[in-house]
Amino acid sequence: YRDMEADRTRLDVVKDVVAEFARRRMTDREGASDYIGLFAFAKYPQELCPFTLDVDAITGFLERLEIVSFKAEDGTGIGIAMAKTVAVMRETDAASKVIVLLTDGENNLDLISPLDAAELAAEEGVRVYTVFAGRFVLDAFGRQRELDQAVQTRELEQIAELTGGRFFRAKDRRGLELAYEEIERLERTR
Repeated sequence: YRDMEADRTRLDVVKDVVAEFARRRMTDREGASDYIGLFAFAKYPQELCPFTLDVDAITGFLERLEIVSFKAEDGTGIGIAMAKTVAVMRETDAASKVIVLLTDGENNLDLISPLDAAELAAEEGVRVYTVFAGRFVLDAFGRQRELDQAVQTRELEQIAELTGGRFFRAKDRRGLELAYEEIERLERTR
């Protein structure tokens, strides 16, 4: 969709905003240089870049990120993606463990339910900030619908609540930037 910024796809806008967030978080200012990893998910999660301080690595993987092209890979597996990320984070001794879960769809795969994964995150001391991005979806008849009418965000809100994070709704580029700015403000561990 081209619904978050004129003449740009939703994915392109997301890549820009996430790259800027990573640059800010990985740049050592006020002792705030953070290790960041990048995971992508549709039906299955994939660790694209392990935790690193290399901004170019993260932005390079972000630039190559694409929407799935095979029907068998399509889906929104929020629970399994969170569980995989928490499992990887379990191996780190970081003082602060945070997931920013960005999605433009509702979970539709229950191999691991999102709320079960949120409980796992909470047990491991991982805060999850959930961000729902986009303005439109196609309904079952192929018609474009406003997300407010077509998508339930309660599960994303519950994930954030269970883990001590926050839920954000971003309908355009500025909304997405504001969500990431607020996450950055809230996560200021030296």
